[in-house]
Amino acid sequence: MTYLIVGLDRNTFARWHQHVLAGDVARAKQIARARAAAQGVQLLIAAVIGPNSCVLADPGDQRASSEAA
Repeated sequence: MTYLIVGLDRNTFARWHQHVLAGDVARAKQIARARAAAQGVQLLIAAVIGPNSCVLADPGDQRASSEAA
């Protein structure tokens, strides 16, 4: 599946976005961070956008926030 990863460079606050082909949201985020790092960008991911322009949540993020509560 193709995801659009949207974020910011933590150092410069410059916008960053790229399309990523991955099997799930977590893997797409991992690929995006690796690509950004190769460009010298410390990526802060703001959104993962999937098919039909749906903003998708990472199931791992949801578990972490529920455990903190």
